[in-house]
Amino acid sequence: MITRRKVLGEAADKCMRELYSYAQPKVNYDDFLKENKEYLKREDEYYSLPKDERPPYNEYMGAKPYEFYYLPQKVMKEICDSYVDAYKIDAQQNLLDIIDILKNYCDKPIINKRIGEYTDEDGNYHPGHRGYEEPDNLKEELRKLVYEYDTSVISESIAEECHDKFFEFLDKAGNFFSWNGDLNAFNIAVYLGASPNSSKERVIENWKKYRNKDIEIDDTMYNDFFEEE
Repeated sequence: MITRRKVLGEAADKCMRELYSYAQPKVNYDDFLKENKEYLKREDEYYSLPKDERPPYNEYMGAKPYEFYYLPQKVMKEICDSYVDAYKIDAQQNLLDIIDILKNYCDKPIINKRIGEYTDEDGNYHPGHRGYEEPDNLKEELRKLVYEYDTSVISESIAEECHDKFFEFLDKAGNFFSWNGDLNAFNIAVYLGASPNSSKERVIENWKKYRNKDIEIDDTMYNDFFEEE
């Protein structure tokens, strides 16, 4: 059975795979996971040593696996944001989008209506079909209700006040329901997980220090991500 937790896990996994597809030096994500698994195993071995026999952590463990792979922060954010949008992870933003839809509908309502078959005055038959109708907007409907209730009042001003108050309550709802549990879980899994390092200098240094290898990083491969700047 599909659950929200599984959907978030799938989103985080696919996002990480895409992040590493752009990371440098190039690495297969499944190979990276094996590398990370070995690192965690070695970390367990480190903590199993008696405290007074443990060497300095960094000396024993070296850099973490993700610290050997580079990805600019802007590229990472753009990719992550695309998954947040595609999987509807940002509950707060989803609510604000719905509120905007409601506001727009109140100003320009439209309904889907069944239009029945009929024969026009020239004897031409027209079959039934689905059509659209545009009723009065919320402010006009409120004005008619106020006027119908009491013809002695200035219905326009009262209708506008009710209309604005309704919109105010919609905004308050958007401000109140601001908890983003799904977004927090996704961010923890990706940003605070084993995502690539955004410091090019640190990555180059780690390869030299811990793997005795000189690497080059080509920032031009990210030009497509920066072309809008």
